[in-house]
Parts: sequence; structure tokens; C-alpha cells
Amino acid sequence: MIPYFDDNRQQLIARRSKIFILILALFTTSGIFAQEAQNIADLDFLYHQIQKLPSYKDQFKGKKSYHNLYENIRKDLKTTDEIKIYQKLLQLIQPINDNHLGFWRKSDSTAKFSPLRMLIDTMEVKTKNSSSYSNSIEGIYVNTDGSKHLLFQFEPNVYYLQSFKIGIIEAILNRTANESYDAILFVGSPVPYVLNRNFKIQNGKFGNLSFYKVGYRPVPPLEIGYNKFEYTKIKSEIGYLRLSNFSASNDNFNVAKAFYDSIRTKITTQYLIVDLRNNSGGGYRTSKQFLTLLKKYHGKIFLIQNNNTVSNAEQFIIDIRSKKRLVTLGETTRGTITYGSNYGKTVSLPSGRFIFYPTDMRGRIKDLAHESLGLRPDIVLDQFGHNWIEQTLNYLNKAY
Repeated sequence: MIPYFDDNRQQLIARRSKIFILILALFTTSGIFAQEAQNIADLDFLYHQIQKLPSYKDQFKGKKSYHNLYENIRKDLKTTDEIKIYQKLLQLIQPINDNHLGFWRKSDSTAKFSPLRMLIDTMEVKTKNSSSYSNSIEGIYVNTDGSKHLLFQFEPNVYYLQSFKIGIIEAILNRTANESYDAILFVGSPVPYVLNRNFKIQNGKFGNLSFYKVGYRPVPPLEIGYNKFEYTKIKSEIGYLRLSNFSASNDNFNVAKAFYDSIRTKITTQYLIVDLRNNSGGGYRTSKQFLTLLKKYHGKIFLIQNNNTVSNAEQFIIDIRSKKRLVTLGETTRGTITYGSNYGKTVSLPSGRFIFYPTDMRGRIKDLAHESLGLRPDIVLDQFGHNWIEQTLNYLNKAY
């Protein structure tokens, strides 16, 4: 009787195990379907939001290629990996030449994010960095705090920026068609990661972050004053005008208007250096008065620009280019020029995980031609020489 009892017990255990496995499979399958449904809901929502954009209507309305892209992404959204879902959703944004668009992980104190980590073969890095590797964007970058970071190609057109010390991946760069990158920056609390569009690596500098490639030096800082707006005479015949931003906020507009009123009759020098470095843009509410002032100015203008000259500051340069007595100097601007947002509204995707920042401004054709590419200067200044104002003065003295 005992063997018979043992057989029944074993059969019972086997049946219960099968039932448990079946129930677990059902729950797992149900969870996968639920996750997929959530991911599809986010994709569908983002797709319909994008179709409202002026930039979408200019570039993709009526074209099957974009709808086909959406359908292909929709076929494979079963993953539970949040970063992978974020990257798949980014594929809808990447084709649109509109660098004011934003997309980031919603702030969530309860969410847990495990940073990506990879081992670094230090000998391989040193070997590559001493050869042709050193002439590419790949290599070792140093932060201003002295920490070292490695930028390497992970797969075709995808690069990782990794902490040399702890192995954490701090950015994922996806190459675009315009020799720039759509960068996912892992920035930590309160927003774990964010999209940085039209990210460029230029003259050894890593975008608008404080990283420089080994062998390069930081570009010279601004040399005159710390005020948002400033005018001074460098010499009796040379004036210097610093315009740091064109924000249309009431506070900034009031400061800009008071400054404009104080200098509008004082700029009478034969030459004028206009410094737009690091001007993050804004709106014509603030910039138009200075644009009008410079168009009426009868002297020669030398305008300094850099890769952090952005948005309405780039439009400012385009609008003043019609003035024949103008020379631009420095480096190519960012190329984040057109569209923009009137109201700064954001929308949350259905899952509550991601935030989309849409644009609603119509783009000007003359601006769109430079979107992502930027505006090249007439005269390229030495990134690693003496300060740019002195270089501008040297050019002025030799040419005029």
C-alpha cells in the first residue's frame, strides 16, 4: 500500500506543479500583454501629438514613410525595460527637424532606475586613444571637476559616454543626418533622463556640457563683465555690446528695455563688437529693439557667436545679415533656430512615465534652412588661442 500512496502523492504533486506553472504563465502572459498595451498607448498618444506640430505638417504631412515608421515601432513593444521603451518612442521624434522639441522621464520619487554599467578595458582604450582613435569623436573626455569619461561606439551610429571610474553610462548618443546627435542624458534626480536634441561635439567640446576631450583645452570664457546686457567703449572708435539673452519674460524684458533706453543714443563709434556668445534665445519682444538699433547703426559691426548661440539669437543673426557692414566671427551656432513654443506647455503620456514638450510656432523658411546645421561664421576664431575679443580686435586692425 505504501508504494501506491507514494505514486498518488507524486502524481498529485506533479498535477499541482503543472497547475502552478500554468497559472504563473497566465499571470506572466497577462503582465506582458498589459505592459505591451501600456507601451502602445504611449506610442499612439505621442504619434497623434506629433501630428499636431507645425514642424510635422511642414515636413511629413501626407508622407507614408512616417506612418510606416510608426507602424513598424508598434509591432514590437512588449519589453518591460523602460529605457528601451523610451528609445523606441524617440524614434518618432528623431526624423523631425525641430530641435525645440523635448522629451524626458517624468519626475517620480517612487521609481527606481538602475544605471547602465559596462566594464572598461583600460589597455584597449589607451591603445586606441594613441592612434587614429584620437582623431575621432571617440576617446577620453575630462570634466571640469577632473573626472574622466570614455566616449565609444556601442553599435553603428550609437555612442555611449561612460564614467571611467565607476562604469556607469551617463549618455547615449544617436547620430542624426546632420552630423549631430540626439542625446539621452542620464542626469539623476529629480528627472532621471532627458533628451538633448541637436547635440554636437565640436572642437573637442562635448555639446553644451562641461566635458573636453583629452588634448583639447576649454574655450576662453567671456572676458568682459557679468551683466546680462552691457555696453562699453574698448577704444574711442570701438564699442562693445554684450547681449546675453532675449528671454521674453516680464522681468528680463524690463531689464532689457531699461538697458536699451540707456544706450540707444550712445552707440556712435566707428566700429561695434556685438557679443552673442551663450545667448540662449528668447523672443522678438525683447530682441527686436536691439535688431532695429543695429540696423540703423551706420558703423561696421563685428558679431561674435559660438555653439551656445541658440534659437532667437540665431534668428537675430539671420535678420541682421542683410546689413552689408557686418562680419560674423567665432564658431558655428547650435542650429536650434525655428518653430519653438509660444506657451511652454507640456503633455504627459498615458502611462505617466514620460513628458513631451511640443512646439507650436510656425517656422520661417529662411530659418529652417539652417535648422540642425547652424550658422557658420565669416571668420573662424582660434578655439585655443587668446580671448576672442582680442582676436576680433586683431582682425579688425588688420582688415580695416
